[in-house]
Amino acid sequence: MTLPTLLVSWFLPLLIGSGLYALVVGWPWRNSDRLVAAGLGWIVGALMCGVLTRLLASTDPTHTLMRAGPWAAAIAALAWSVAWWRRTPPVVGALPDPVGRRWWPWALITLVLLGWRGWLIASDILLHPTLAWDAWAAWEAKAKIWVLGGQIAPFVSFSEWLAHPTQPLRTGIGYSYPDLLPWTIVWFAGPVGWIEPWINLAWFGLWIAMLLAQYGQLRALGVDRSRTWIGVYVLGSLPLLESHVALGGYADLWLAALFGQGAFAWLRWHCGGERRQLGVVLAIILLMPLIKLEGSVWSIVLASACVFSSIPRWTRRRRLLLGLGFAIALTLLSVAFSAAWIAVARRYIDHSTAFNFSDFAASLDAFGQGLWGQENWNLLWFLLPVVLLGNRVAWMRSATTRRLAVLVGVSFLLIGGLFLFTAAARYAQSYSAVNRLLLQLAPMAVALLILASRTSADSDRLRER
Repeated sequence: MTLPTLLVSWFLPLLIGSGLYALVVGWPWRNSDRLVAAGLGWIVGALMCGVLTRLLASTDPTHTLMRAGPWAAAIAALAWSVAWWRRTPPVVGALPDPVGRRWWPWALITLVLLGWRGWLIASDILLHPTLAWDAWAAWEAKAKIWVLGGQIAPFVSFSEWLAHPTQPLRTGIGYSYPDLLPWTIVWFAGPVGWIEPWINLAWFGLWIAMLLAQYGQLRALGVDRSRTWIGVYVLGSLPLLESHVALGGYADLWLAALFGQGAFAWLRWHCGGERRQLGVVLAIILLMPLIKLEGSVWSIVLASACVFSSIPRWTRRRRLLLGLGFAIALTLLSVAFSAAWIAVARRYIDHSTAFNFSDFAASLDAFGQGLWGQENWNLLWFLLPVVLLGNRVAWMRSATTRRLAVLVGVSFLLIGGLFLFTAAARYAQSYSAVNRLLLQLAPMAVALLILASRTSADSDRLRER
Protein backbone atom coordinates (compact mmCIF):
# COMPACT_ATOMS: atom_id res chain seq x y z
CA MET A 1 0.00 0.00 0.00
CA THR A 2 1.39 3.40 -1.03
CA LEU A 3 -0.09 6.88 -0.99
CA PRO A 4 -0.12 7.18 -4.82
CA THR A 5 -2.02 3.90 -5.03
CA LEU A 6 -4.61 5.14 -2.58
CA LEU A 7 -5.00 8.43 -4.43
CA VAL A 8 -5.46 6.62 -7.73
CA SER A 9 -8.25 4.47 -6.25
CA TRP A 10 -10.08 7.68 -5.34
CA PHE A 11 -9.15 9.72 -8.42
CA LEU A 12 -10.20 7.14 -11.01
CA PRO A 13 -13.90 7.26 -9.98
CA LEU A 14 -13.80 11.04 -10.47
CA LEU A 15 -12.22 10.68 -13.91
CA ILE A 16 -14.56 8.01 -15.23
CA GLY A 17 -17.76 9.47 -13.76
CA SER A 18 -17.12 13.08 -14.78
CA GLY A 19 -16.03 11.90 -18.22
CA LEU A 20 -19.26 9.97 -18.71
CA TYR A 21 -21.24 12.99 -17.49
CA ALA A 22 -19.46 15.27 -19.98
CA LEU A 23 -20.08 12.71 -22.71
CA VAL A 24 -23.81 12.48 -22.00
CA VAL A 25 -24.60 16.12 -21.13
CA GLY A 26 -21.92 17.96 -23.05
CA TRP A 27 -18.71 19.77 -22.21
CA PRO A 28 -19.07 21.45 -18.77
CA TRP A 29 -18.59 25.10 -19.75
CA ARG A 30 -20.37 26.64 -16.76
CA ASN A 31 -19.15 26.48 -13.18
CA SER A 32 -22.39 24.84 -12.08
CA ASP A 33 -21.95 22.05 -14.61
CA ARG A 34 -18.33 21.54 -13.53
CA LEU A 35 -19.44 21.06 -9.94
CA VAL A 36 -22.17 18.63 -10.96
CA ALA A 37 -19.70 16.76 -13.15
CA ALA A 38 -17.28 16.50 -10.21
CA GLY A 39 -19.87 15.59 -7.55
CA LEU A 40 -22.25 13.36 -9.44
CA GLY A 41 -19.31 12.10 -11.50
CA TRP A 42 -17.49 10.80 -8.43
CA ILE A 43 -20.63 9.07 -7.16
CA VAL A 44 -21.40 7.38 -10.47
CA GLY A 45 -17.70 6.72 -11.09
CA ALA A 46 -17.32 4.90 -7.77
CA LEU A 47 -20.30 2.70 -8.65
CA MET A 48 -18.89 2.08 -12.13
CA CYS A 49 -15.60 1.01 -10.55
CA GLY A 50 -17.65 -1.41 -8.47
CA VAL A 51 -19.13 -2.87 -11.64
CA LEU A 52 -15.66 -3.21 -13.18
CA THR A 53 -14.48 -4.90 -9.99
CA ARG A 54 -17.21 -7.51 -10.32
CA LEU A 55 -16.51 -8.09 -14.01
CA LEU A 56 -12.71 -8.10 -13.95
CA ALA A 57 -11.56 -8.90 -10.42
CA SER A 58 -14.12 -11.39 -9.07
CA THR A 59 -11.45 -14.10 -8.71
CA ASP A 60 -8.90 -11.79 -7.08
CA PRO A 61 -10.62 -8.96 -5.18
CA THR A 62 -7.38 -8.06 -3.38
CA HIS A 63 -5.90 -6.66 -6.62
CA THR A 64 -8.85 -4.69 -7.95
CA LEU A 65 -6.80 -1.66 -8.90
CA MET A 66 -4.43 -3.72 -11.00
CA ARG A 67 -7.20 -5.65 -12.76
CA ALA A 68 -9.99 -3.05 -13.10
CA GLY A 69 -7.98 0.18 -12.90
CA PRO A 70 -6.59 0.15 -16.48
CA TRP A 71 -10.08 -0.40 -17.87
CA ALA A 72 -11.48 2.44 -15.76
CA ALA A 73 -8.70 4.74 -16.97
CA ALA A 74 -9.34 3.73 -20.59
CA ILE A 75 -13.08 4.36 -20.32
CA ALA A 76 -12.43 7.74 -18.69
CA ALA A 77 -9.94 8.75 -21.38
CA LEU A 78 -12.32 7.70 -24.15
CA ALA A 79 -15.28 9.52 -22.58
CA TRP A 80 -13.34 12.76 -22.10
CA SER A 81 -11.88 12.56 -25.61
CA VAL A 82 -15.27 12.12 -27.26
CA ALA A 83 -16.76 14.87 -25.06
CA TRP A 84 -13.96 17.23 -26.09
CA TRP A 85 -14.38 16.36 -29.76
CA ARG A 86 -18.15 16.99 -29.59
CA ARG A 87 -17.96 20.15 -27.48
CA THR A 88 -20.04 23.16 -28.50
CA PRO A 89 -20.38 26.57 -26.79
CA PRO A 90 -23.26 26.76 -24.28
CA VAL A 91 -26.54 28.30 -25.37
CA VAL A 92 -27.24 29.73 -21.91
CA GLY A 93 -24.59 31.40 -19.80
CA ALA A 94 -24.20 31.38 -16.06
CA LEU A 95 -27.11 32.81 -14.14
CA PRO A 96 -26.12 36.25 -12.81
CA ASP A 97 -26.95 37.33 -9.29
CA PRO A 98 -28.93 40.53 -8.76
CA VAL A 99 -26.72 43.61 -8.61
CA GLY A 100 -25.62 44.49 -5.10
CA ARG A 101 -26.36 41.12 -3.57
CA ARG A 102 -23.39 39.95 -1.51
CA TRP A 103 -23.10 36.19 -1.50
CA TRP A 104 -19.50 35.70 -0.43
CA PRO A 105 -20.17 35.99 3.35
CA TRP A 106 -22.59 33.08 3.06
CA ALA A 107 -19.97 31.13 1.13
CA LEU A 108 -17.29 31.81 3.73
CA ILE A 109 -19.54 30.93 6.68
CA THR A 110 -20.74 27.75 4.97
CA LEU A 111 -17.24 26.59 4.08
CA VAL A 112 -15.95 27.22 7.62
CA LEU A 113 -18.86 25.46 9.31
CA LEU A 114 -18.94 22.52 6.91
CA GLY A 115 -15.16 22.30 7.02
CA TRP A 116 -15.27 21.98 10.80
CA ARG A 117 -18.02 19.37 10.59
CA GLY A 118 -16.08 17.51 7.92
CA TRP A 119 -12.98 17.42 10.11
CA LEU A 120 -14.97 15.97 13.00
CA ILE A 121 -16.67 13.39 10.76
CA ALA A 122 -13.43 12.28 9.11
CA SER A 123 -11.71 12.02 12.50
CA ASP A 124 -14.58 9.92 13.82
CA ILE A 125 -14.40 7.59 10.81
CA LEU A 126 -10.67 7.05 11.19
CA LEU A 127 -10.90 6.32 14.93
CA HIS A 128 -13.23 3.31 14.89
CA PRO A 129 -14.16 0.29 12.77
CA THR A 130 -17.65 -0.27 11.44
CA LEU A 131 -20.16 -0.43 14.28
CA ALA A 132 -22.28 -3.56 14.64
CA TRP A 133 -25.50 -2.29 13.07
CA ASP A 134 -27.50 -3.40 10.04
CA ALA A 135 -24.90 -2.17 7.57
CA TRP A 136 -22.23 -4.26 9.26
CA ALA A 137 -24.37 -7.38 8.86
CA ALA A 138 -25.50 -6.73 5.28
CA TRP A 139 -23.60 -4.62 2.76
CA GLU A 140 -20.17 -4.52 4.37
CA ALA A 141 -20.45 -8.13 5.49
CA LYS A 142 -20.59 -9.25 1.87
CA ALA A 143 -17.58 -7.17 0.88
CA LYS A 144 -15.56 -8.32 3.89
CA ILE A 145 -16.22 -11.97 3.13
CA TRP A 146 -15.23 -11.46 -0.50
CA VAL A 147 -12.03 -9.59 0.32
CA LEU A 148 -10.87 -11.94 3.07
CA GLY A 149 -12.00 -15.01 1.15
CA GLY A 150 -10.23 -13.92 -2.03
CA GLN A 151 -13.26 -14.47 -4.27
CA ILE A 152 -16.54 -12.71 -5.06
CA ALA A 153 -18.98 -15.58 -4.51
CA PRO A 154 -22.75 -15.17 -4.86
CA PHE A 155 -24.97 -14.90 -1.77
CA VAL A 156 -28.04 -17.17 -1.71
CA SER A 157 -30.76 -18.14 0.76
CA PHE A 158 -29.93 -20.40 3.68
CA SER A 159 -31.83 -23.34 2.21
CA GLU A 160 -30.06 -23.06 -1.14
CA TRP A 161 -26.71 -22.74 0.63
CA LEU A 162 -27.40 -25.99 2.53
CA ALA A 163 -28.52 -27.75 -0.64
CA HIS A 164 -25.24 -27.06 -2.49
CA PRO A 165 -22.41 -27.66 -0.01
CA THR A 166 -19.75 -28.12 -2.69
CA GLN A 167 -20.39 -24.88 -4.55
CA PRO A 168 -18.69 -21.56 -3.63
CA LEU A 169 -21.84 -19.97 -2.23
CA ARG A 170 -22.39 -17.65 0.72
CA THR A 171 -25.42 -16.84 2.82
CA GLY A 172 -26.46 -14.13 5.24
CA ILE A 173 -29.35 -11.92 6.29
CA GLY A 174 -28.83 -9.62 3.31
CA TYR A 175 -28.51 -12.31 0.66
CA SER A 176 -31.33 -10.82 -1.44
CA TYR A 177 -30.01 -7.25 -1.29
CA PRO A 178 -28.48 -5.74 -4.45
CA ASP A 179 -24.71 -6.19 -4.69
CA LEU A 180 -23.51 -3.01 -6.41
CA LEU A 181 -22.54 -1.27 -3.17
CA PRO A 182 -20.58 -4.29 -1.84
CA TRP A 183 -18.72 -4.45 -5.18
CA THR A 184 -17.90 -0.76 -4.76
CA ILE A 185 -16.64 -1.38 -1.23
CA VAL A 186 -14.35 -4.08 -2.63
CA TRP A 187 -12.94 -1.49 -5.04
CA PHE A 188 -11.94 0.81 -2.18
CA ALA A 189 -10.63 -2.15 -0.15
CA GLY A 190 -8.42 -3.39 -2.99
CA PRO A 191 -5.36 -1.16 -2.42
CA VAL A 192 -5.37 -1.48 1.40
CA GLY A 193 -6.99 -4.80 2.26
CA TRP A 194 -9.77 -4.90 4.81
CA ILE A 195 -9.07 -1.74 6.82
CA GLU A 196 -12.53 -0.51 7.76
CA PRO A 197 -11.73 3.11 8.69
CA TRP A 198 -10.17 3.65 5.27
CA ILE A 199 -13.02 1.87 3.48
CA ASN A 200 -15.64 3.90 5.35
CA LEU A 201 -14.00 7.11 4.16
CA ALA A 202 -15.88 6.43 0.93
CA TRP A 203 -18.98 7.75 2.74
CA PHE A 204 -17.06 10.91 3.56
CA GLY A 205 -16.21 11.26 -0.13
CA LEU A 206 -19.89 10.70 -0.91
CA TRP A 207 -20.82 13.53 1.48
CA ILE A 208 -18.45 15.96 -0.25
CA ALA A 209 -19.55 14.85 -3.72
CA MET A 210 -23.23 15.20 -2.86
CA LEU A 211 -22.75 18.74 -1.56
CA LEU A 212 -20.79 19.76 -4.66
CA ALA A 213 -23.47 18.35 -6.94
CA GLN A 214 -26.25 19.94 -4.85
CA TYR A 215 -24.62 23.37 -5.21
CA GLY A 216 -24.17 22.96 -8.95
CA GLN A 217 -27.73 21.78 -9.50
CA LEU A 218 -29.30 24.57 -7.47
CA ARG A 219 -27.31 27.13 -9.45
CA ALA A 220 -28.30 25.46 -12.71
CA LEU A 221 -31.95 25.59 -11.61
CA GLY A 222 -31.72 29.36 -11.19
CA VAL A 223 -31.10 29.84 -7.47
CA ASP A 224 -28.89 32.78 -6.51
CA ARG A 225 -25.59 32.09 -4.77
CA SER A 226 -26.67 33.23 -1.30
CA ARG A 227 -29.62 30.86 -1.13
CA THR A 228 -27.54 28.12 -2.74
CA TRP A 229 -24.88 28.32 -0.04
CA ILE A 230 -27.58 28.24 2.62
CA GLY A 231 -29.11 25.19 0.97
CA VAL A 232 -25.78 23.40 0.88
CA TYR A 233 -25.27 24.04 4.58
CA VAL A 234 -28.80 22.89 5.45
CA LEU A 235 -28.21 19.60 3.61
CA GLY A 236 -24.68 19.03 4.88
CA SER A 237 -25.57 19.70 8.51
CA LEU A 238 -28.57 17.36 8.85
CA PRO A 239 -27.81 15.17 11.91
CA LEU A 240 -29.13 11.93 10.41
CA LEU A 241 -27.20 12.50 7.19
CA GLU A 242 -24.00 13.17 9.12
CA SER A 243 -24.50 10.03 11.21
CA HIS A 244 -24.73 7.96 8.03
CA VAL A 245 -21.48 9.55 6.86
CA ALA A 246 -19.66 8.99 10.14
CA LEU A 247 -20.87 5.44 10.74
CA GLY A 248 -20.57 4.24 7.14
CA GLY A 249 -21.80 1.06 5.53
CA TYR A 250 -25.42 1.91 4.73
CA ALA A 251 -26.81 2.26 1.22
CA ASP A 252 -29.38 4.96 2.00
CA LEU A 253 -27.03 7.90 1.47
CA TRP A 254 -25.97 6.61 -1.95
CA LEU A 255 -29.61 6.19 -2.92
CA ALA A 256 -30.45 9.68 -1.60
CA ALA A 257 -27.68 11.22 -3.71
CA LEU A 258 -28.79 9.41 -6.86
CA PHE A 259 -32.51 10.07 -6.39
CA GLY A 260 -31.90 13.76 -5.76
CA GLN A 261 -29.59 14.16 -8.72
CA GLY A 262 -32.00 12.26 -10.94
CA ALA A 263 -34.81 14.60 -9.91
CA PHE A 264 -32.69 17.69 -10.61
CA ALA A 265 -31.67 16.36 -14.02
CA TRP A 266 -35.34 15.68 -14.76
CA LEU A 267 -36.22 19.27 -13.88
CA ARG A 268 -33.43 20.63 -16.06
CA TRP A 269 -34.62 18.49 -18.95
CA HIS A 270 -38.34 19.16 -18.57
CA CYS A 271 -38.39 22.77 -17.33
CA GLY A 272 -35.06 24.08 -18.58
CA GLY A 273 -35.07 22.52 -22.03
CA GLU A 274 -31.71 20.74 -21.55
CA ARG A 275 -32.54 17.65 -23.55
CA ARG A 276 -29.31 15.81 -22.87
CA GLN A 277 -30.09 15.76 -19.15
CA LEU A 278 -32.54 13.00 -19.99
CA GLY A 279 -29.53 10.72 -20.44
CA VAL A 280 -28.52 11.41 -16.82
CA VAL A 281 -32.05 10.62 -15.64
CA LEU A 282 -32.10 7.31 -17.53
CA ALA A 283 -28.70 6.31 -16.18
CA ILE A 284 -29.80 7.02 -12.60
CA ILE A 285 -33.05 5.11 -13.17
CA LEU A 286 -30.96 2.07 -14.11
CA LEU A 287 -28.54 2.49 -11.19
CA MET A 288 -30.96 2.94 -8.28
CA PRO A 289 -32.37 -0.62 -8.25
CA LEU A 290 -28.79 -1.90 -8.04
CA ILE A 291 -28.18 0.05 -4.80
CA LYS A 292 -31.13 -0.95 -2.63
CA LEU A 293 -34.52 -2.64 -3.01
CA GLU A 294 -36.50 0.58 -2.63
CA GLY A 295 -34.40 2.02 -5.41
CA SER A 296 -36.70 0.13 -7.77
CA VAL A 297 -39.67 2.07 -6.42
CA TRP A 298 -37.89 5.42 -6.85
CA SER A 299 -36.89 4.40 -10.37
CA ILE A 300 -40.54 3.75 -11.20
CA VAL A 301 -41.51 7.12 -9.70
CA LEU A 302 -38.82 8.97 -11.66
CA ALA A 303 -39.57 7.09 -14.89
CA SER A 304 -43.29 7.85 -14.50
CA ALA A 305 -42.44 11.54 -14.02
CA CYS A 306 -40.49 11.44 -17.28
CA VAL A 307 -43.40 9.84 -19.14
CA PHE A 308 -45.85 12.31 -17.59
CA SER A 309 -43.63 15.20 -18.68
CA SER A 310 -43.31 13.89 -22.23
CA ILE A 311 -47.04 13.83 -22.91
CA PRO A 312 -48.23 16.91 -24.84
CA ARG A 313 -50.03 19.63 -22.91
CA TRP A 314 -53.21 19.29 -24.91
CA THR A 315 -53.69 15.87 -23.28
CA ARG A 316 -53.33 17.41 -19.82
CA ARG A 317 -56.47 15.72 -18.48
CA ARG A 318 -55.13 12.32 -19.48
CA ARG A 319 -51.53 12.80 -18.39
CA LEU A 320 -52.16 11.72 -14.80
CA LEU A 321 -53.87 8.54 -15.92
CA LEU A 322 -51.14 7.78 -18.45
CA GLY A 323 -48.39 8.39 -15.90
CA LEU A 324 -50.18 6.21 -13.37
CA GLY A 325 -50.70 3.55 -16.02
CA PHE A 326 -47.01 3.58 -16.83
CA ALA A 327 -46.13 3.12 -13.14
CA ILE A 328 -48.57 0.20 -12.91
CA ALA A 329 -47.07 -1.33 -16.05
CA LEU A 330 -43.55 -1.16 -14.60
CA THR A 331 -44.82 -2.72 -11.37
CA LEU A 332 -46.46 -5.57 -13.28
CA LEU A 333 -43.24 -6.03 -15.23
CA SER A 334 -41.38 -6.32 -11.94
CA VAL A 335 -43.88 -8.96 -10.83
CA ALA A 336 -43.43 -10.88 -14.07
CA PHE A 337 -39.65 -10.96 -13.66
CA SER A 338 -39.86 -11.70 -9.90
CA ALA A 339 -37.99 -8.56 -8.85
CA ALA A 340 -36.66 -8.73 -5.30
CA TRP A 341 -38.53 -5.61 -4.17
CA ILE A 342 -41.84 -7.22 -5.14
CA ALA A 343 -41.18 -10.10 -2.75
CA VAL A 344 -40.56 -7.63 0.08
CA ALA A 345 -43.71 -5.67 -0.78
CA ARG A 346 -45.78 -8.85 -0.84
CA ARG A 347 -44.46 -9.84 2.58
CA TYR A 348 -45.51 -6.50 4.04
CA ILE A 349 -48.95 -6.65 2.41
CA ASP A 350 -49.60 -10.32 3.24
CA HIS A 351 -48.68 -9.80 6.89
CA SER A 352 -50.85 -6.72 7.20
CA THR A 353 -53.94 -7.11 9.33
CA ALA A 354 -57.33 -5.50 9.01
CA PHE A 355 -57.35 -1.80 9.67
CA ASN A 356 -57.02 -1.09 13.37
CA PHE A 357 -57.29 2.48 14.54
CA SER A 358 -55.03 2.00 17.56
CA ASP A 359 -52.24 0.54 15.41
CA PHE A 360 -52.72 3.31 12.86
CA ALA A 361 -52.56 5.95 15.59
CA ALA A 362 -49.40 4.40 17.05
CA SER A 363 -47.74 4.33 13.63
CA LEU A 364 -48.84 7.88 12.87
CA ASP A 365 -47.43 9.05 16.21
CA ALA A 366 -44.13 7.29 15.51
CA PHE A 367 -44.03 8.76 12.00
CA GLY A 368 -44.61 12.23 13.41
CA GLN A 369 -41.95 11.69 16.06
CA GLY A 370 -39.50 10.78 13.32
CA LEU A 371 -40.25 14.04 11.51
CA TRP A 372 -40.61 16.50 14.38
CA GLY A 373 -39.90 14.88 17.73
CA GLN A 374 -36.37 13.56 17.28
CA GLU A 375 -33.13 15.43 16.70
CA ASN A 376 -32.54 14.02 13.23
CA TRP A 377 -33.44 16.82 10.86
CA ASN A 378 -32.77 20.14 12.59
CA LEU A 379 -35.69 22.34 11.47
CA LEU A 380 -36.13 20.92 7.96
CA TRP A 381 -39.56 19.36 8.39
CA PHE A 382 -40.76 22.36 10.45
CA LEU A 383 -39.69 24.97 7.91
CA LEU A 384 -40.67 23.15 4.72
CA PRO A 385 -44.48 23.12 5.26
CA VAL A 386 -44.37 26.68 6.65
CA VAL A 387 -42.50 27.98 3.58
CA LEU A 388 -44.70 26.02 1.17
CA LEU A 389 -47.87 27.46 2.71
CA GLY A 390 -46.62 30.96 3.51
CA ASN A 391 -44.95 31.62 0.16
CA ARG A 392 -47.28 29.59 -2.04
CA VAL A 393 -48.29 32.54 -4.23
CA ALA A 394 -44.68 33.13 -5.27
CA TRP A 395 -43.42 29.57 -5.73
CA MET A 396 -46.56 28.44 -7.56
CA ARG A 397 -45.45 30.72 -10.42
CA SER A 398 -42.34 28.59 -10.94
CA ALA A 399 -42.90 25.44 -12.98
CA THR A 400 -39.65 24.01 -11.61
CA THR A 401 -40.73 24.37 -7.98
CA ARG A 402 -44.23 23.05 -8.65
CA ARG A 403 -42.95 19.89 -10.28
CA LEU A 404 -40.36 19.26 -7.59
CA ALA A 405 -43.08 19.73 -4.96
CA VAL A 406 -45.23 17.10 -6.68
CA LEU A 407 -42.32 14.66 -6.92
CA VAL A 408 -41.41 15.11 -3.24
CA GLY A 409 -45.07 14.89 -2.25
CA VAL A 410 -45.69 11.65 -4.13
CA SER A 411 -42.54 10.08 -2.68
CA PHE A 412 -43.49 11.24 0.82
CA LEU A 413 -46.98 9.77 0.47
CA LEU A 414 -45.53 6.43 -0.64
CA ILE A 415 -43.35 6.30 2.46
CA GLY A 416 -46.27 7.32 4.66
CA GLY A 417 -48.53 4.70 3.12
CA LEU A 418 -45.88 2.01 3.61
CA PHE A 419 -45.46 2.71 7.32
CA LEU A 420 -49.11 3.45 8.10
CA PHE A 421 -51.09 0.85 6.15
CA THR A 422 -48.84 -2.22 5.80
CA ALA A 423 -46.97 -4.60 8.09
CA ALA A 424 -43.99 -2.24 7.86
CA ALA A 425 -45.75 -0.23 10.58
CA ARG A 426 -43.78 -2.18 13.19
CA TYR A 427 -40.59 -0.63 11.79
CA ALA A 428 -42.12 2.83 12.06
CA GLN A 429 -43.13 2.23 15.66
CA SER A 430 -39.60 1.09 16.52
CA TYR A 431 -38.06 4.07 14.66
CA SER A 432 -35.69 1.68 12.85
CA ALA A 433 -36.52 2.41 9.22
CA VAL A 434 -38.78 5.41 8.77
CA ASN A 435 -36.00 7.97 9.12
CA ARG A 436 -33.72 6.08 6.77
CA LEU A 437 -36.35 6.20 4.03
CA LEU A 438 -36.96 9.87 4.67
CA LEU A 439 -33.21 10.40 4.31
CA GLN A 440 -33.54 9.27 0.71
CA LEU A 441 -35.72 12.34 0.08
CA ALA A 442 -33.48 14.80 1.95
CA PRO A 443 -31.60 16.35 -1.02
CA MET A 444 -34.88 16.97 -2.85
CA ALA A 445 -36.61 18.27 0.28
CA VAL A 446 -33.81 20.76 0.95
CA ALA A 447 -33.85 21.90 -2.68
CA LEU A 448 -37.63 22.34 -2.49
CA LEU A 449 -37.22 24.45 0.65
CA ILE A 450 -34.71 26.73 -1.09
CA LEU A 451 -36.69 26.99 -4.33
CA ALA A 452 -39.96 27.69 -2.52
CA SER A 453 -38.38 30.42 -0.38
CA ARG A 454 -37.63 32.66 -3.34
CA THR A 455 -39.46 35.92 -3.90
CA SER A 456 -41.84 36.56 -6.74
CA ALA A 457 -39.16 38.44 -8.68
CA ASP A 458 -36.79 35.50 -8.42
CA SER A 459 -39.45 33.11 -9.69
CA ASP A 460 -40.27 35.36 -12.65
CA ARG A 461 -36.60 35.78 -13.51
CA LEU A 462 -36.09 32.03 -13.59
CA ARG A 463 -39.20 31.54 -15.70
CA GLU A 464 -37.94 34.04 -18.28
CA ARG A 465 -34.59 32.26 -18.36
